[in-house]
Amino acid sequence: MKDTKKSFRSLSQTIHSLLGFKNETTSTWANTVCDIIKSLPSTADYENDCDDSVNDHDDDVDAFLISKIHGELAALNEEVSQLNAQRRQVLNEFLNLKGNIRVFCRIRPTIDGEKFRHLRPVVPVDSNGVLLNFTENKTKLYNFDKVLHPASSQDEVFSEIEPVIKSALDGYNVCILAYGQTGTGKTFTMEGTADFPGVVPRTIEALFKQAAECNHTYIFSFSMLEIYLGHLKDLLIPQARKTNDPMPPCLSIQTDPNGGIVIDNLVSIQVSNFNHAISLYRLGSQLRSTASTNSNKASSRSHCMIRISMTCSDATVRRKITNKIWMVDLGGSERVLKTKAWGRRFEEGKAINLSLSALGDVINALQRKNSHIPYRNSKLTQVLKDSLGEDSKTLMLVHVSPKEEDLCETVCSLNFALRLRSIHLGKTESNHRIETGSKSNEGRSND
Repeated sequence: MKDTKKSFRSLSQTIHSLLGFKNETTSTWANTVCDIIKSLPSTADYENDCDDSVNDHDDDVDAFLISKIHGELAALNEEVSQLNAQRRQVLNEFLNLKGNIRVFCRIRPTIDGEKFRHLRPVVPVDSNGVLLNFTENKTKLYNFDKVLHPASSQDEVFSEIEPVIKSALDGYNVCILAYGQTGTGKTFTMEGTADFPGVVPRTIEALFKQAAECNHTYIFSFSMLEIYLGHLKDLLIPQARKTNDPMPPCLSIQTDPNGGIVIDNLVSIQVSNFNHAISLYRLGSQLRSTASTNSNKASSRSHCMIRISMTCSDATVRRKITNKIWMVDLGGSERVLKTKAWGRRFEEGKAINLSLSALGDVINALQRKNSHIPYRNSKLTQVLKDSLGEDSKTLMLVHVSPKEEDLCETVCSLNFALRLRSIHLGKTESNHRIETGSKSNEGRSND
């Protein structure tokens, strides 16, 4: 079309140039040429007609290209959906092979001023084993899914946890628990510091980052509570300080028609970014119940529970439309003989130990695939009922102290963790081994 327009313009110019030689031609020829020029449409009219034709042609081309691009996008979206489905299946199978309930052990690093005899009581032997030295001739080896050495960074800890974050975005309930005696670094692992953020801020950041990279829309909600002396307390609502202050609404645990756990009256705030969620977390942390004991100047006297709920309605292949991830900083396990607690401190420790025992019973029953799971034995297990078990992903981070005077508590913590991991992939495993210098004591330990 552009070539035709150019040819017409060239023809017109040629005819006009010929008219310049009309003194050398006959008048009849000149008149004929003039009549031809007059009978032709003007250049402007021709150009307008050409432009209309070109525009119509361009519109047809544009429509064709747009239709083609839409088709290619639809094919790419279908391919992405298939790849995502395969990724979800592979990730879920991978985590199932590792075990839906996985147990890690983190050994607290030594603190300035702590002294040790020549034989350290707690020694990591490899990435899966912890060796306890009772005497030079008596040791005990514990095996776990992962052992995090005293020099392990917060990055290394989170690298073990990050795969289950993706499972949460795929619609599976997830539960991450920090367990151990008071003073072994549970809160540091979960909360961290400004320079070394812990599991909670890193998980929140990863959720928003990974959600932004997906081609789906997620709605996130934040809740935070504690279980203190067997009672649920909303950490996003200031508690009554004076007799005339209004009492916060009572929290009650209910089960929805689909078997999910609902906590009536628990505040749930929709959050759109990391900063919003982390500000709520810091607010709730300030209201947590703590007190000084012989084991720790700022001992947690409750179980602190952070819940991120997520809803995604435009991803039909998700496990659930709405699911949640729990991050739980459990109250420190303790022996009264060690803490010498009395009065209210004694009652707090007793409540913590009872609920931890109930948690161990539930996880052990799940591992053994028992027909009856004792969820109702504590508020902690009632709240976590739909976030433990075969259809969920559970990680337990067991913390131990490297100090010799804490060896009894360390044995208790590792035996608790061993009980949770006693069955893996449906087969009973031998997770510990005792070595002694005397054959008569072989196979025994003084726990």
